[in-house]
Amino acid sequence: MDKLNRARRIQSLMQLLPENPEPEAGLYFGEHVIRVAGQLCLVVTLKGRIGIRAIAPELEAELQHACGDQHWIAHGKVYGQWYLLPEPVYQDAGQVCSWVRQAAVGAARLSMGNHFLRQVYHD
Repeated sequence: MDKLNRARRIQSLMQLLPENPEPEAGLYFGEHVIRVAGQLCLVVTLKGRIGIRAIAPELEAELQHACGDQHWIAHGKVYGQWYLLPEPVYQDAGQVCSWVRQAAVGAARLSMGNHFLRQVYHD
C-alpha cells in the first residue's frame, strides 16, 4: 500500500479515538502509528495492515480470537502485544472501533503507570 493510502487509513483510525488524551499520528520504523500519551497503540504497516496493541488481557483475548497469531513484525522483531487485523475483521467497523478505543485506554493507562514509576524513582 502506498504512503498516501496508509496515511489516509491512519487518519480514519484517528477519528475513532477519544480526544483526551490527544492522540498523535507519526512514524515508527517507517510505518504509520498512533500514540496516546506518548505510548504506541495503533499501527498501519507498510502493507496497509492495521495493528492494535493489546495491553489489557481482555482485549488480548478478543484480538487473539479474531487475528490468531498475526502479530506486527518490524525489522525482524515480533511484537507480541500487537495483533494485525485480517481484512474481513477490518470490515466490522463497530468491533474495530471498540478495539481501537480499548487500545487507546490501555496506552493512556500504561503511560500513567510509567509517569508514576518515574516520579517514585526520582523522588
